[in-house]
Amino acid sequence: MIGKRRNARVEEFGDYQTPDYFVDKVCQYVKNELKLDPDIILEPTFGLGSFIIGSIKAFENLKSIFGIEINKRYFDITKRRIYEIVKDRSIKIQLYNEDIFVFDFDDIKNYINKNDKLLIIGNPPWVTNSDLGSIDSRNIPLKSNFKGLNGFDAITGKSNFDIAEYILLHLLHEFKNYNYTIAMLCKSVVARNILKDLKRSNIKISDLRFLSFNTEDIFGISCEAGLLIMKSGNNSRLICNVYDFDNPIDIKKSFGWVGEYFISDIENYMQSANIDGKCQYEWRQGIKHDCSKVMELSTKQPDGTYINGMGDRIIIEDDYVYPLLKSSDIKNVIITSTRKNIIVTQKEIKEETNSIKDISPKLWLYLQQHSALLDGRKSSIYKNAPRFSIFGIGDYSFKPYKVVISGFYKNPLFALVYSKHGRPIMLDDTCYFLGFDNFKEALIVMLILNSNIVQKFIKSIAFLGSKRPYTKEILMRIDILKASKNITFDELVALAMKLHIEYPFTREDYNNIIRQLSMKSAL
Repeated sequence: MIGKRRNARVEEFGDYQTPDYFVDKVCQYVKNELKLDPDIILEPTFGLGSFIIGSIKAFENLKSIFGIEINKRYFDITKRRIYEIVKDRSIKIQLYNEDIFVFDFDDIKNYINKNDKLLIIGNPPWVTNSDLGSIDSRNIPLKSNFKGLNGFDAITGKSNFDIAEYILLHLLHEFKNYNYTIAMLCKSVVARNILKDLKRSNIKISDLRFLSFNTEDIFGISCEAGLLIMKSGNNSRLICNVYDFDNPIDIKKSFGWVGEYFISDIENYMQSANIDGKCQYEWRQGIKHDCSKVMELSTKQPDGTYINGMGDRIIIEDDYVYPLLKSSDIKNVIITSTRKNIIVTQKEIKEETNSIKDISPKLWLYLQQHSALLDGRKSSIYKNAPRFSIFGIGDYSFKPYKVVISGFYKNPLFALVYSKHGRPIMLDDTCYFLGFDNFKEALIVMLILNSNIVQKFIKSIAFLGSKRPYTKEILMRIDILKASKNITFDELVALAMKLHIEYPFTREDYNNIIRQLSMKSAL
């Protein structure tokens, strides 16, 4: 179920149907390439029943068909279609008009022998729990932190997950002791997260592969996706080979676990694995405020005013106003100016904000005038926090020099950011950065991070199809000391020249930075 966004009801159920011709191609792949002739079919979110009908046409020896669908209209349509198709065949059919998130799978398992060849096939919803929550959907998993995240991670985004991921993990646990093959369409990020979670489970997978296809051609959307195949067995396979669905012979790449590390491109990783480790610096995320219309401003206008996100021209003091960079601004390796400003109400998390009214009364009045928007921010991090709070703020935010990367873009460009005049430049929460007090140190680290070996390494461990390929978790794996030992001073100078950067540092400066990195590693 996938397709272009249409309305809230469509989004609520992830109600996007798979074209029949593509269903037939999936079934033929399972039959001819996997050599599977299943006894039993289960489609856990069957919609209009395309995969059930495709399976009936493709597989001759089916004994039973089970399907679950929450939408009553679709349930009734599919029921009529299927019974018309199988009226001359001896196949047990059991369809459930129920919610997959509370369904009791024992009702199905009671009819399945553990040696039966079970095929779980379909196309579960391609929406996230946050997408559903934003439209107050009832069709959502029980409110639980099912990945077991702790504290800040659980409430600021890492607890967000695809509904398809939830369904697939649930199916794997329900049928882990059965002879199953799973063939499901899903986003590549779902396949990645499933494999990530397999390492900490007791589920054994003997065959694991992902066949990518062009979603624009089939569904009219731009998204990295494919057919995920998982087959039960006695082995514990933790590497997934990726193929092209239209040419499923040659392996495009492999991703999965290499020792204790999760890798997106194993072949390229092996060429740069010697810098995998722990970064000597702490990567930080930029400021989170969740109210850009109020908190983000234009640069100061000639008449001394600012323009906010609603187009209003405002007059406030400058005490709490700082220059701001967003992901879309990270385009050059050296950045010294910005197109926006941001109101920074605190210097550390949970700092009181009442002093703003005394220091900057016009700003305090402005914040009060827009208190409905600020007080109405939905994230639970603002609960019980001082009024007009922000997050992602600390001493590190006020460092004069920063090495910055956008979390969103596929090309991992690291930029040196500093202001030639005035206050330090801030980043928004789509960016990650290292803070420095020393210009030469920041410049050398930026050049190291833009070197070939670091670029190859970070691309090999990041999943470029993700909404946010580069995260703190990814960046903290770059051991800058190890990387520096792979880059000579002359190579660093050559890189600076290639990037058209003046390099006011000497060989001794470079050696001093390496010594500092060594001391940091020893701590």
